[in-house]
Amino acid sequence: MFAKLALRNVRRQIRNYLIYFVTVALSIAMMFAVNNLSYSDRIRHLTEISSDMRSMFNMVTALSCLVTALVLSYAAAFMLRLRKKEFGMYLTLGMTRRNIQTLFACETGLLFFFALLVGMGAGLVIFQLLAALFASIMEIPFAISAYSVQGILLTTAVSAGLFLLSTLASLRYLKKITISELLKEEAAEKSERHPVLWCVFSAVTLAGLIAVLIVTYRSMMAAFHNQDGLSLLAWLAASLVMVFLAHFTLSRAVAGMLLRSKRLKSRGANTVALRGLSGKMTMNALLIGALATLLVFAIAMSNVAFSEKVYSDCSIAKDCPYDVIAVINPAETQSISLEEGEKILEKYSPIASRMDFQIYSAGETALCSNILGYEEMGWTDNYMPLSQFNALLRGCGYAPVSLEKEYLLITTVQGICDVDFSGKTVTLNGETYSWAESSTFYPDFAWRLWMYFVVPDEAVANMPVLHPCAAYTLEDHRPDAEAMLSELTYYRETEDGPEDRCDFAIQEYYRLYSNANAGTLIIGSLYVSTVFVCMALAILSLKTLSTLEEDRRRFAVLYRLGADETMQRTALLKQTGAFFLAPFALPFLLTVPMGRIFREVYEIWDFAGLQSQAAMETAILISLVVFGVYGLYFFLTYRIACCHVICRGAS
Repeated sequence: MFAKLALRNVRRQIRNYLIYFVTVALSIAMMFAVNNLSYSDRIRHLTEISSDMRSMFNMVTALSCLVTALVLSYAAAFMLRLRKKEFGMYLTLGMTRRNIQTLFACETGLLFFFALLVGMGAGLVIFQLLAALFASIMEIPFAISAYSVQGILLTTAVSAGLFLLSTLASLRYLKKITISELLKEEAAEKSERHPVLWCVFSAVTLAGLIAVLIVTYRSMMAAFHNQDGLSLLAWLAASLVMVFLAHFTLSRAVAGMLLRSKRLKSRGANTVALRGLSGKMTMNALLIGALATLLVFAIAMSNVAFSEKVYSDCSIAKDCPYDVIAVINPAETQSISLEEGEKILEKYSPIASRMDFQIYSAGETALCSNILGYEEMGWTDNYMPLSQFNALLRGCGYAPVSLEKEYLLITTVQGICDVDFSGKTVTLNGETYSWAESSTFYPDFAWRLWMYFVVPDEAVANMPVLHPCAAYTLEDHRPDAEAMLSELTYYRETEDGPEDRCDFAIQEYYRLYSNANAGTLIIGSLYVSTVFVCMALAILSLKTLSTLEEDRRRFAVLYRLGADETMQRTALLKQTGAFFLAPFALPFLLTVPMGRIFREVYEIWDFAGLQSQAAMETAILISLVVFGVYGLYFFLTYRIACCHVICRGAS
């Protein structure tokens, strides 16, 4: 009996359940796709290259589950509030609380079962799309991926767990609430009495938001220079808080001021639209602030993820500019020599060319002592002859460097590059050399070192060789990097036990590692962003649809006063559009400064040309995608509202 009654109620309440059902099904579909991808054979193989991949997949799944759980709780509370009079009538007619709980559990169970089926069905397709995207990022051929039993079981278990948590909370509510509370009319919130005061608050919070964004931007630039992200995280959190406060105060201020405008209310059916917006003003303002914060976070994550791929593609050529670069440490007795390493390389690809170079050091600290903490790191002054440095540069397509009684500091660490060497000189072979500049622009030829100094050739005459080095170009630029690395790795004994070590940097391995991390970040951010945006829009739609009965009564009055269908649709469009636009406007506008920020980051990283090529294009693409999803939810919500609110005949 309860199953039939539950099925009838679900059919009768389909308009209220539709948005919720679609969103939960989409969340399950995305979860199914990502879980299957994370347990696929290809990902398992790549976790051997990048050990952080599995942790990242688990982290984004956990974060999305948290957001999904919050939305399920909100949706369950929404359905209970929507039907509490119905449940109150059931109790009045003699049904027990256990009967009510059983009925509600059956209804939500049916919704979950169908959402699970639809979500997994859609997930089958999304999984293959994500697998194709991941293969494209990894630059490997795409093949139809097999589905994972572990991924299916994990998706089912997590979805069922979230459903049970939200259902148990609802059943607990039904157990404690009294009949009088179920049947009681909800008190309508009064219109805002102090709109001018809220205008002042909104001006203060907007000014605070702008100030915090400026400080966050400066902190971000400093973090890229100093490699310190703790203060940046704090300011990013402060920015999200200010986004919430700005939307909360501004929505209350705008709604209050519009209601006070007699000229605006006198036009068409604006009074009806404004009354619809002002109802439950505090709750609406809180919701708008929360959704705007969620959308800003989702858009920022998407920008970061796609920019990571751009950074990944360009950083490989700087991190390992040749197919293989060897920086040998002769002090290690177990190390593999250049000759031994060359024989191993020949097993995987013929060597097209070899370029020898050396890193020299006398064990002194005249220059590196200018860097704070050099003693703890055990740094000494290391030098590369100018002729060898220029030969390496020409092989990579860079212009040669000229030095006259000067030295050039080369490093990959921006904090070291920012150290002032302007007054620091060094005497080598009787000649004094002054500082020319410090740079992170050039490729990392001596990848084992934090920094080294390029000096004229005569400066290192008779200086001991610290590292014999060689740069190799292979005929096959895509060798079996993992097998090659395994053969080139040796073990050395340390105080903490045996340690893996390799003196050969392999460009193909860098590419695999970098692409694996970029692919994981992109797919993870797409997953989280999609869930965040859909959850936010679902809440927005549910909140809009929760007032349909009240809207229907208002529009019935409007119809009796002579408003035709066109005027009613216009009023409903304004009411729904304003409510949807409020939390969307600022996140959408923030995509432009985000593109600007990433453009400047590329300039810091010396990725010439990328600032106009990728940063703004990525920001615009993401904003268009979000706008499309937003438009879809708005269209569905507006159409559902039109079907149940607009009066077309005698009422």
